[in-house]
Amino acid sequence: MKRLKNNETIVVLGASFNGVKDMIEHARKRIPKNGVYVGEDSQLYPCFDSEDYMYENRYFTNLVFANSLEEVNNKLTILEQISQLSSNYNKLTAELHPMAYWEGDTCHDVLLTEMEDK
Repeated sequence: MKRLKNNETIVVLGASFNGVKDMIEHARKRIPKNGVYVGEDSQLYPCFDSEDYMYENRYFTNLVFANSLEEVNNKLTILEQISQLSSNYNKLTAELHPMAYWEGDTCHDVLLTEMEDK
């Protein structure tokens, strides 16, 4: 497992992303970066009152990567069926390598599976 700063350049399948927010943007727009597609499965931080719902914009985010839209969609189908493996909606599993997880705040690092994890 690799631990990376959320704002540093992160290379996945040969594509260089400018931090985790770049990965999330590509996932939400459904556009590849240098031929690499990104899929997102995320959950909003807990909200306890109307003010939380009004201002909360952080998500626990699981990301999968693939070389085709079909492959990323297949990985997303599997990912969405997986129960969280630990706290904070973390579903990080080597079975879907390459895969990343981010706890959603600027103080949190990105966790990225490595080939050795498989």
